[in-house]
This record gives sequence, structure tokens and C-alpha cells, in this order.
Amino acid sequence: MTQRLPPPAAMMAAFADAVYRVYDGDSKIELRIGQANPAMAALLARHGVAQGGLVTGENPFGQQQSDEANAAANAALAAAIDSLGLVRLRSDGGSEDGRWNEPGFLVLGGEGEPVAMLAQAYRQAAWVRIDEQGRAHLAPCHYCRAGEGPEPCWPPGLFDDHAG
Repeated sequence: MTQRLPPPAAMMAAFADAVYRVYDGDSKIELRIGQANPAMAALLARHGVAQGGLVTGENPFGQQQSDEANAAANAALAAAIDSLGLVRLRSDGGSEDGRWNEPGFLVLGGEGEPVAMLAQAYRQAAWVRIDEQGRAHLAPCHYCRAGEGPEPCWPPGLFDDHAG
């Protein structure tokens, strides 16, 4: 059996420190990992769902891509969400200082499984699960090391500086 690894600790730390925003009409809801958010809980309740998830198509495996490649990936992700019949709202997440920001989507409902599947399909290192209280939780994706298992795999060299 091939070992599947979560993202490197430094990558997960960056995701944990990020600010995540969901855009619902003219309002913006800011989320932080581990903190309940009444506005997000109300949004979930208004849509009649118990949870949601944040996912992007940008920068697979945490590796910087061109603006064009990222836009194409997010357009394909939007179409994939729509094909599942799930509701999506615009979102983004990134660093507090704005140097890193990735647009994506809040996917409502599906009890997390569709979002986990989409995150894997779009080669994301992690996604954000949002519970009924509007609390955001990091959900790491696990992949094999490059060349050690079926695709998709972590890119070569990603774990060279980290204990496996």
C-alpha cells in the first residue's frame, strides 16, 4: 500500500493563519480557522444546509501558476460545482497583508464529500470545512509522493526539506 501524505507543516500553518472571505450579495463574511462565525451560521441556515466548504482551483499543490491557468482552473471548478447541482458563492482566502490571495467558492451542502472530492480533483493541498456554527476547519488532502503512487501526487521536491 502506498503512503499518502498530508501537506507539509509550513503549508498547513500558512492556511491556518489565512483569512477566508465569503461574498453573499453585498455582504462579506470573514472566517478564521477554529472560530465560530454567527453570520456564516446564519447563511448556512438560510440555505437549509448543515455545512459548507471553501475550495479553489488555483495553484494546485500550493505551486504558483499563471493568472490564466488559475482563471481557467476556477472556471472549470465552477462548472464542476454547478454540474453537481450545488449552490456556490464567491470566496477568497489569503494572507492578512494581501500578498497571497486565492479566489474560489463556498460550496453549500453535500455534507463535505463533494468538496473533498473537488479539492482532490483540482489537486488542492487542503480545503476549508465549515460547520453548522459557522466555524472553519482545515481539511488537508493526502497524496502520494511524486513517483510513489497513482496520480495525482505531490510534486517532486516538495518534501525534500521536511521530515516525511
